[in-house]
Amino acid sequence: MAQERSTLKLKKKKWYQILAPKEFNETVIGETLSLDPRLLIGKVITLNLMDLTRDIKKQNINMRFKVTGLKENKALTEVIGYQVIHTFIKRIIRRGRDNLHDSFVCKTSDEKKVRLKPLMITVNKTKGVVINSLMRALRTNLTEYVRKITYKELVNELVSHKLQSNLKNSLRKIYPLRSCEIKEMSLETKKKVIGREEDKEAKEKEETKEKVELKEESDKAEDKKAEVEEKKEKEEKKEEKPKADKPEDKAEVKKESKEEDKPKQEEDNSNKKEREVEEKKEKEEKIKPKKEKPQEKEVNNPENTKKQG
Repeated sequence: MAQERSTLKLKKKKWYQILAPKEFNETVIGETLSLDPRLLIGKVITLNLMDLTRDIKKQNINMRFKVTGLKENKALTEVIGYQVIHTFIKRIIRRGRDNLHDSFVCKTSDEKKVRLKPLMITVNKTKGVVINSLMRALRTNLTEYVRKITYKELVNELVSHKLQSNLKNSLRKIYPLRSCEIKEMSLETKKKVIGREEDKEAKEKEETKEKVELKEESDKAEDKKAEVEEKKEKEEKKEEKPKADKPEDKAEVKKESKEEDKPKQEEDNSNKKEREVEEKKEKEEKIKPKKEKPQEKEVNNPENTKKQG
């Protein structure tokens, strides 16, 4: 029997051109190999600005591009980063000067979040008050300026060094600066984690449902408590009413009052009798001594006895 051989069809990779954005006239940045042009989406490329503009003065700046789409088997890109080379920054920094670094997020007019990292170098050493005022002025000026322009305009002004020169002129009023640069600019994007975003959304929905259920249960419990308290209050009011309203209760109350009054009356009667007896005795005692006094005198006098003898 003839052995059947399985033949594998191998696809060959092709070269695809990568184009710069419209700000740089869609010039060819480079070429890459790929089996499918759709696999190029999301790829990041770094390039020196001198190669794009053909200007030697821009050799200290690197640009970052990201592939966002395809057009006739050509990859389209957008700018996602601007960075000054570290060697250039080291060459600028000198002794006897203050180096002021900062990093904060701004929002453009087309609602894109951008992280800016400026650098200021003063002419001489300064005090803390001057440094604080410079940092505050830098933040306020940058945030207000970026809020008025779009993201594309921001990239163009960074590349043309217009934004840096305007900042330097505005801050010079506070203290003279040797140089003012934007070290780095990057486009802030949401970090996507595969398989976790859906879980987060589901968790958030479950948490909201649980919160609603808890609120409903708490409201029901409060209503029940209120009902129980109302019942208790009604029962207490009923108990506070006098029980003598009923005829049976009235009779019982009268009997109890009579029984309580009997010993009192007996005590009063006995007290009255004792008082009467005492009064009689006192009267008799008052009357007796008047009659007996003369007899006692005759018995007690010794002269009368002698005369009689």
